[in-house]
Amino acid sequence: MKINWGHKLVFFTVIFMLFIIYMVYTISTQKVDLVDKNYYERGIKYQDEINKFDAGSSVSHHIEYNDTTRSLSFAAKQAIAGTLYFYRAGDEKLDFNVPFSVEGEAPYIYNTGQLTKGVWKATFEWKISDKLMASEKPIVIK
Repeated sequence: MKINWGHKLVFFTVIFMLFIIYMVYTISTQKVDLVDKNYYERGIKYQDEINKFDAGSSVSHHIEYNDTTRSLSFAAKQAIAGTLYFYRAGDEKLDFNVPFSVEGEAPYIYNTGQLTKGVWKATFEWKISDKLMASEKPIVIK
């Protein structure tokens, strides 16, 4: 039996349609995590986020990540207490927070040894005189 151009056209059209159906199925079954569960509400209040980071830049502090010791340090010239938030864009189940405090010259040091490999965003958030302040540092765990 000889295959003419009409048969070839139908064959390739069917193959193309099966490919499209496979791609639609694959894309529709993938898990997609938004940045935050309250993504839209936080988007509306984004100016508060900007103000928080602007206020944080007015306080003398220093955030540093040391890859060899796998430690994140936060140093400030005044007493600060707040919350350290760890955010992992790929999986919201890995996000967590811990309290921190800085007193005097000794910096707050967090051991990142238990964090999974990848890109993380560490956000320090604190209050001074009822004014919310924050600073963040992206870190890469190897």
